[in-house]
Amino acid sequence: MKLQIRVVSAGVAAALMAGLVGCTDENAKRLAEMNTSNIQRVSNLYAGFQNMKSSKGPQSEAEFKEFAKAFDPERLRAMGFDPANVDAAFVSERDGQPFKIRYKVGGGRGSVAPVTFEAVGKDGKKQVGFTGGKVEEVDEATYQQYWSGKGGAEPPAGPPAGGAPGGGGRPKLGGPPPGAPTGPPK
Repeated sequence: MKLQIRVVSAGVAAALMAGLVGCTDENAKRLAEMNTSNIQRVSNLYAGFQNMKSSKGPQSEAEFKEFAKAFDPERLRAMGFDPANVDAAFVSERDGQPFKIRYKVGGGRGSVAPVTFEAVGKDGKKQVGFTGGKVEEVDEATYQQYWSGKGGAEPPAGPPAGGAPGGGGRPKLGGPPPGAPTGPPK
């Protein structure tokens, strides 16, 4: 159930960011609610990059920041970015340090992966931001596991119950239903 909620949240955030849903006052309000801290803003922008770039994450800081600076200024404002100073959002409010970002992380709509990391943290804990907006405060061991890419990622949700295995929830067409007789009638 938690995975489904996160996947739905990630999909909603990505759709709002990518402009797949009109930019109304209600959508702007929902987008702002999903981006209450810099770590969420940067992580959700990373998911937006993945969704707009064939599920591929940015290859470098330069590519990611270029994408951010070219993003629609109204959507950036709705997310809590200052379009005139996008770089300010790439700094943690808690420790005042620039975020460490894992580049080249694949994903796309519905995926949840750790991509944004506090450098120092606070009181022995560091925050990690995931595509889809989830933020966890973790100990050093978990932080290192996430930073290495060996934990925390969840693939996109599979097809709904009753959907076709492995693909998009569409039933296969062209063959008899399961259990139906095949061959000539006897």
